[in-house]
Order: sequence, then structure tokens, then C-alpha cells
Amino acid sequence: MALDHTELTVGIIISATFWTFLHLVFTPALSRAVLPEYYDKMVSDAQTGDVKAQVKLADWNTRLPGFVHAVIAGLCSMYCCYFDEVMIADKVHNTSKSWLVTCSVAAGFFAWDLCACVYHHNVFGVPFILHAAFCLATYLICGFIQEAPMAWHAASFLMFELSTPILHIRWAVIEFKLGDTAVTVCTYLFALCFFLVRIIWGNFHAIPLVVYVLLDRPKELPIWQAGAFWILLSITFSLNGYWMYRIIRSGMKNRPKKEKDS
Repeated sequence: MALDHTELTVGIIISATFWTFLHLVFTPALSRAVLPEYYDKMVSDAQTGDVKAQVKLADWNTRLPGFVHAVIAGLCSMYCCYFDEVMIADKVHNTSKSWLVTCSVAAGFFAWDLCACVYHHNVFGVPFILHAAFCLATYLICGFIQEAPMAWHAASFLMFELSTPILHIRWAVIEFKLGDTAVTVCTYLFALCFFLVRIIWGNFHAIPLVVYVLLDRPKELPIWQAGAFWILLSITFSLNGYWMYRIIRSGMKNRPKKEKDS
């Protein structure tokens, strides 16, 4: 059963609008209500042309949408992959209402994410722009394709987002200076979660499953779609490895140094 294109389009528009509202309206309003002096100072510093302040403000305003999406997308993807019997029965061809919701949430988020990353390219850089672009392409293809949307596999990739909430919690711990112990705990917890979700589950389970499908390409899967998936898999695999490398390097760099013997 293919998704209704009208329902999916409306869902994506609603989703993208929600993330934009969360970014541009709700986050500033909540920040001023909870931390008025802290947030207003950040805004005023950014308005003076201070590049560091502008980067900090952009980073601050995009954190809440990322956190909320990670939680929602993680829960939706887990439901699709483990509890939706229709999706599980045929991982290449079947879709469902739960996939409609999941795909709408994801595609709308990555549309917003791509715009935010491009606009604030000095904050996020090329890797995050690529990540947003290829994720958006994935969920548009797997949402609108009729014959072989590979929806279960696309949902399984969304479980990568389960590591993201800890990343944002770690950022908050550092931002509000909650202590070295808390930072260390969050750092190692994030590294472990990232490794389990994106490397073990992603690079060594979810991605190979799609590779097996592509190597034995179903006749319903057009060549262009298979080619697009090969590119998306390569980018995803590389980004997961690159970010894991960055996490390890950061952890080694920030280890406390032993004092030299006197």
C-alpha cells in the first residue's frame, strides 16, 4: 500500500511549519520567560555584529527543535520497526499510517534543518548541510515512491536519532557549567550511545540490510532509485564514521593530563 501523496504533502508542510515555529517563535519566547537576562544579553551581543555571539545565538535557537525531533522520530521509528505488523511483514513494499506520520515528521524536520544549516553555515558547516540534504532526499523518496518505498529500512535509519537527545543534554550541561563530573558522564554516555546506535545498529546492521536488498534488486525498484540509495548509504556510512572519529578525538584531546613527577 503506497502512501497518499496529498496526505503526505500536507503532513510534511505541517511538520516543517511546526519546526520553524519551534525555532523562530517558541524557543526565543521560552528563553526570555525562563532566562530573560541571559538570553537578552546573547541577542544584544549578536546584534552588535559579534560573530561568536551570532554563532552562539543560532546554535541556541536550533537546539530545541533538534531535541524534540530526536525524541519523536526515535519513538515513531521504533514503533514502525518493531510493532507495526504491516511494515514488518514486507520491509521493501509495505507502508502504513504509522509510516505516514513518521515520514511526515522526518521529511518536514529535515526540510527545516537544511534551511537552518544553509542559513547558519558558519555554525554547522558542510557535514551537517550534507546530512540534512541527504536525509531529506531519503524520506522524500521513501515517502512518494509507489512500488518499492523501502519504508521499514528508512524508519530503521531514523533510530540513529536516538543518540541526539544526549548530545543536547551534554551541550546544556556545558552551557550552564553544571560541573566537570556531569560533563564527563554526559560525554561518555553520548559516545557510547552514538557508537551503539549509529555504528553498531547503523553501519553494521541497518545499512548492510539495505545493501542486501540492492544487490538482489527487486524488479519494482528502478535503477535510478537503487543508485540514489547507494549514494545515500555511502554518505550515511561515511558521516557516521567521521562523527565517531571526531567524538573519539575530542575525548582524547580533553582527557585530563597526568602531572609530571617533580
